[in-house]
This record gives sequence, C-alpha cells and structure tokens, in this order.
Amino acid sequence: MISIWGLLGVGLLALPLLWWLWRKSRLGEIVSSFATLPVERVEAGGWEFRLHRSGRGPDLILLHGIGADLYCWRWLIPLLNQNYRVLALDLPGFGQSSKPASVKYGLDEQVERLKSLLIELKINHFYLVGNSMGGNIALWYALKYPHQVLGSVVIAPAVATPAFLRASSQWLSLVSWPLSHFVHRRALRWAHLHTVRDKSRVDQERVEATWQTYHRNPGALRAFFAATESLTDPRLGQRLNEIKCRVLILWGTHDNLVPHVKRNSLEAALSLHESHLHEGGGHHLQEDEPAWVAQKIDSFIRQ
Repeated sequence: MISIWGLLGVGLLALPLLWWLWRKSRLGEIVSSFATLPVERVEAGGWEFRLHRSGRGPDLILLHGIGADLYCWRWLIPLLNQNYRVLALDLPGFGQSSKPASVKYGLDEQVERLKSLLIELKINHFYLVGNSMGGNIALWYALKYPHQVLGSVVIAPAVATPAFLRASSQWLSLVSWPLSHFVHRRALRWAHLHTVRDKSRVDQERVEATWQTYHRNPGALRAFFAATESLTDPRLGQRLNEIKCRVLILWGTHDNLVPHVKRNSLEAALSLHESHLHEGGGHHLQEDEPAWVAQKIDSFIRQ
C-alpha cells in the first residue's frame, strides 16, 4: 500500500512530465495551425506567388501587412472557409513569393501584381480583407477596380503613415546587404510581439520562419524597405472619398503600430463604411481575436 509520502513523491516526479505535456499541447495549438496550413505556388505576371486556398462560397482575398506573410491568417482561415472560398497569399516581396531586386513595391505595383494573380486564378468578383499595409492595398484596389471588389475589410489600415518612414527606408535599402547579416531572432521576436496583445501567439517556429526569410537575404530586406512606399503614399488619404464599395474598418484599442485614434479621419473620408473597435485587441486583430474578426466579416458580407 502506497503511503501519502509515496504519492507525494510520485507527484513531484511527474510534475516535469506534466509541464512538458502541457507545453507541448499549447505549442501544438500554435504550430499545428502554422505547419499544416497547405500552400501552393502559382506563376502569374512573371511573379511566383506562395498562396493558400480553401473553402467554398464567395471569394475572400486576404492581404497581410508589411513584414508579415500568409501565416498571419492561420487562425482566421478555419473560421472563414466554412462559408467562403479563402485565398491567402504572400504578397510580392514577402514570405516565399518572388523578391526581385530594383523593383517598386508601391500601391500601383502591388495592385497590378495582385490583379495578375486573380486573373490567372479566374477570380473576377471578390471581397478584399487587408491588415495594415494589406489594408492600404485593399483600399487602393477598390479605388482602381471598383467593378471587381464587392467590399473591403481593413484591419488597422496604415493610411497616412509619416513620410519620414519612406525617406529612412530608402537610405536603409542601400545597406540591405550588410544589414541582412545582422538580422537576429531576438529582434524579430520583439517585432512580432508588438503586433499582438496575446503574446502566446508568437512561438519559436513563427520567429524562425521570419528569420529564414530575412537572414542573409538582402533582396528580402530591400523589398521590405521599398514596400514602405505603400504606407506613405499620400494619394490614398486624398482619394478615399472616391471608393464606392462598402468598407468595414476593424481596430484594436491596444494597437502599438497604428493608433485607433486615426480612425476618425478615415471614417470621415469613406462614405459607405462600418467601423468596430475591439477592446484589448492589438495590431494583428486576426491573430489576437480571430473569432471576433470572423464574426464581423461574416456579418458585413451578409448585410
């Protein structure tokens, strides 16, 4: 018969194993949704795109922000592809899509590249969902090709970003080769942590994937710096009132990158808009609060 002290000893010995199992299951929630998201590669307009497609229904195109990739949507996709045909992609210059040197990554260029991909995939009418820089691209696409866009959902759009960012990035792009050799995992982890309120969303595999994209890859850094043009382009703010489709704007109160106080000027410029503020959400609301974001998108589309 085992004594109370024996049971206590067995329990103490089991604690490390129990902690490991809990930690494995917690990471499993993160890693499995990251690692098992199926991707494919498609050539369009002279560019190679890495993308994910799943689901059935109206087409929903997901556009990530600067420095991110399609995996920022990994928790949102399973909530959307039950009712929609979801397409998430690495925008040119990011993730594992093409990153040629000496090309522009502004709003006009990225919209045309996205259009070439959608033509290749025979997607003619769709909803656009964009976070940060992706929100800017979604709005610009809706302005240029209103007959294609059924509606736009923008999550913390980076409209009217200070112009000094573009000037700084132009100088940094000149030294992208040496900078690429000093890309550190700690710095990338710090950057990821500033996009979310829920810090558990940033695991080691996420950091490692970003490190592999930018470490000793000056082309990736040049693309990153060149893409700041899509954040600082003053034309977007000046022409928001020309957008004719409905726009859903989602913000988080704890966004460290694009303060939600900017939403007043954005809302004033958009005639057909709906806006929601999440108490506690960060810049990547789709990672912090995927269920909330999915519900808002679904409600917006079904109106």
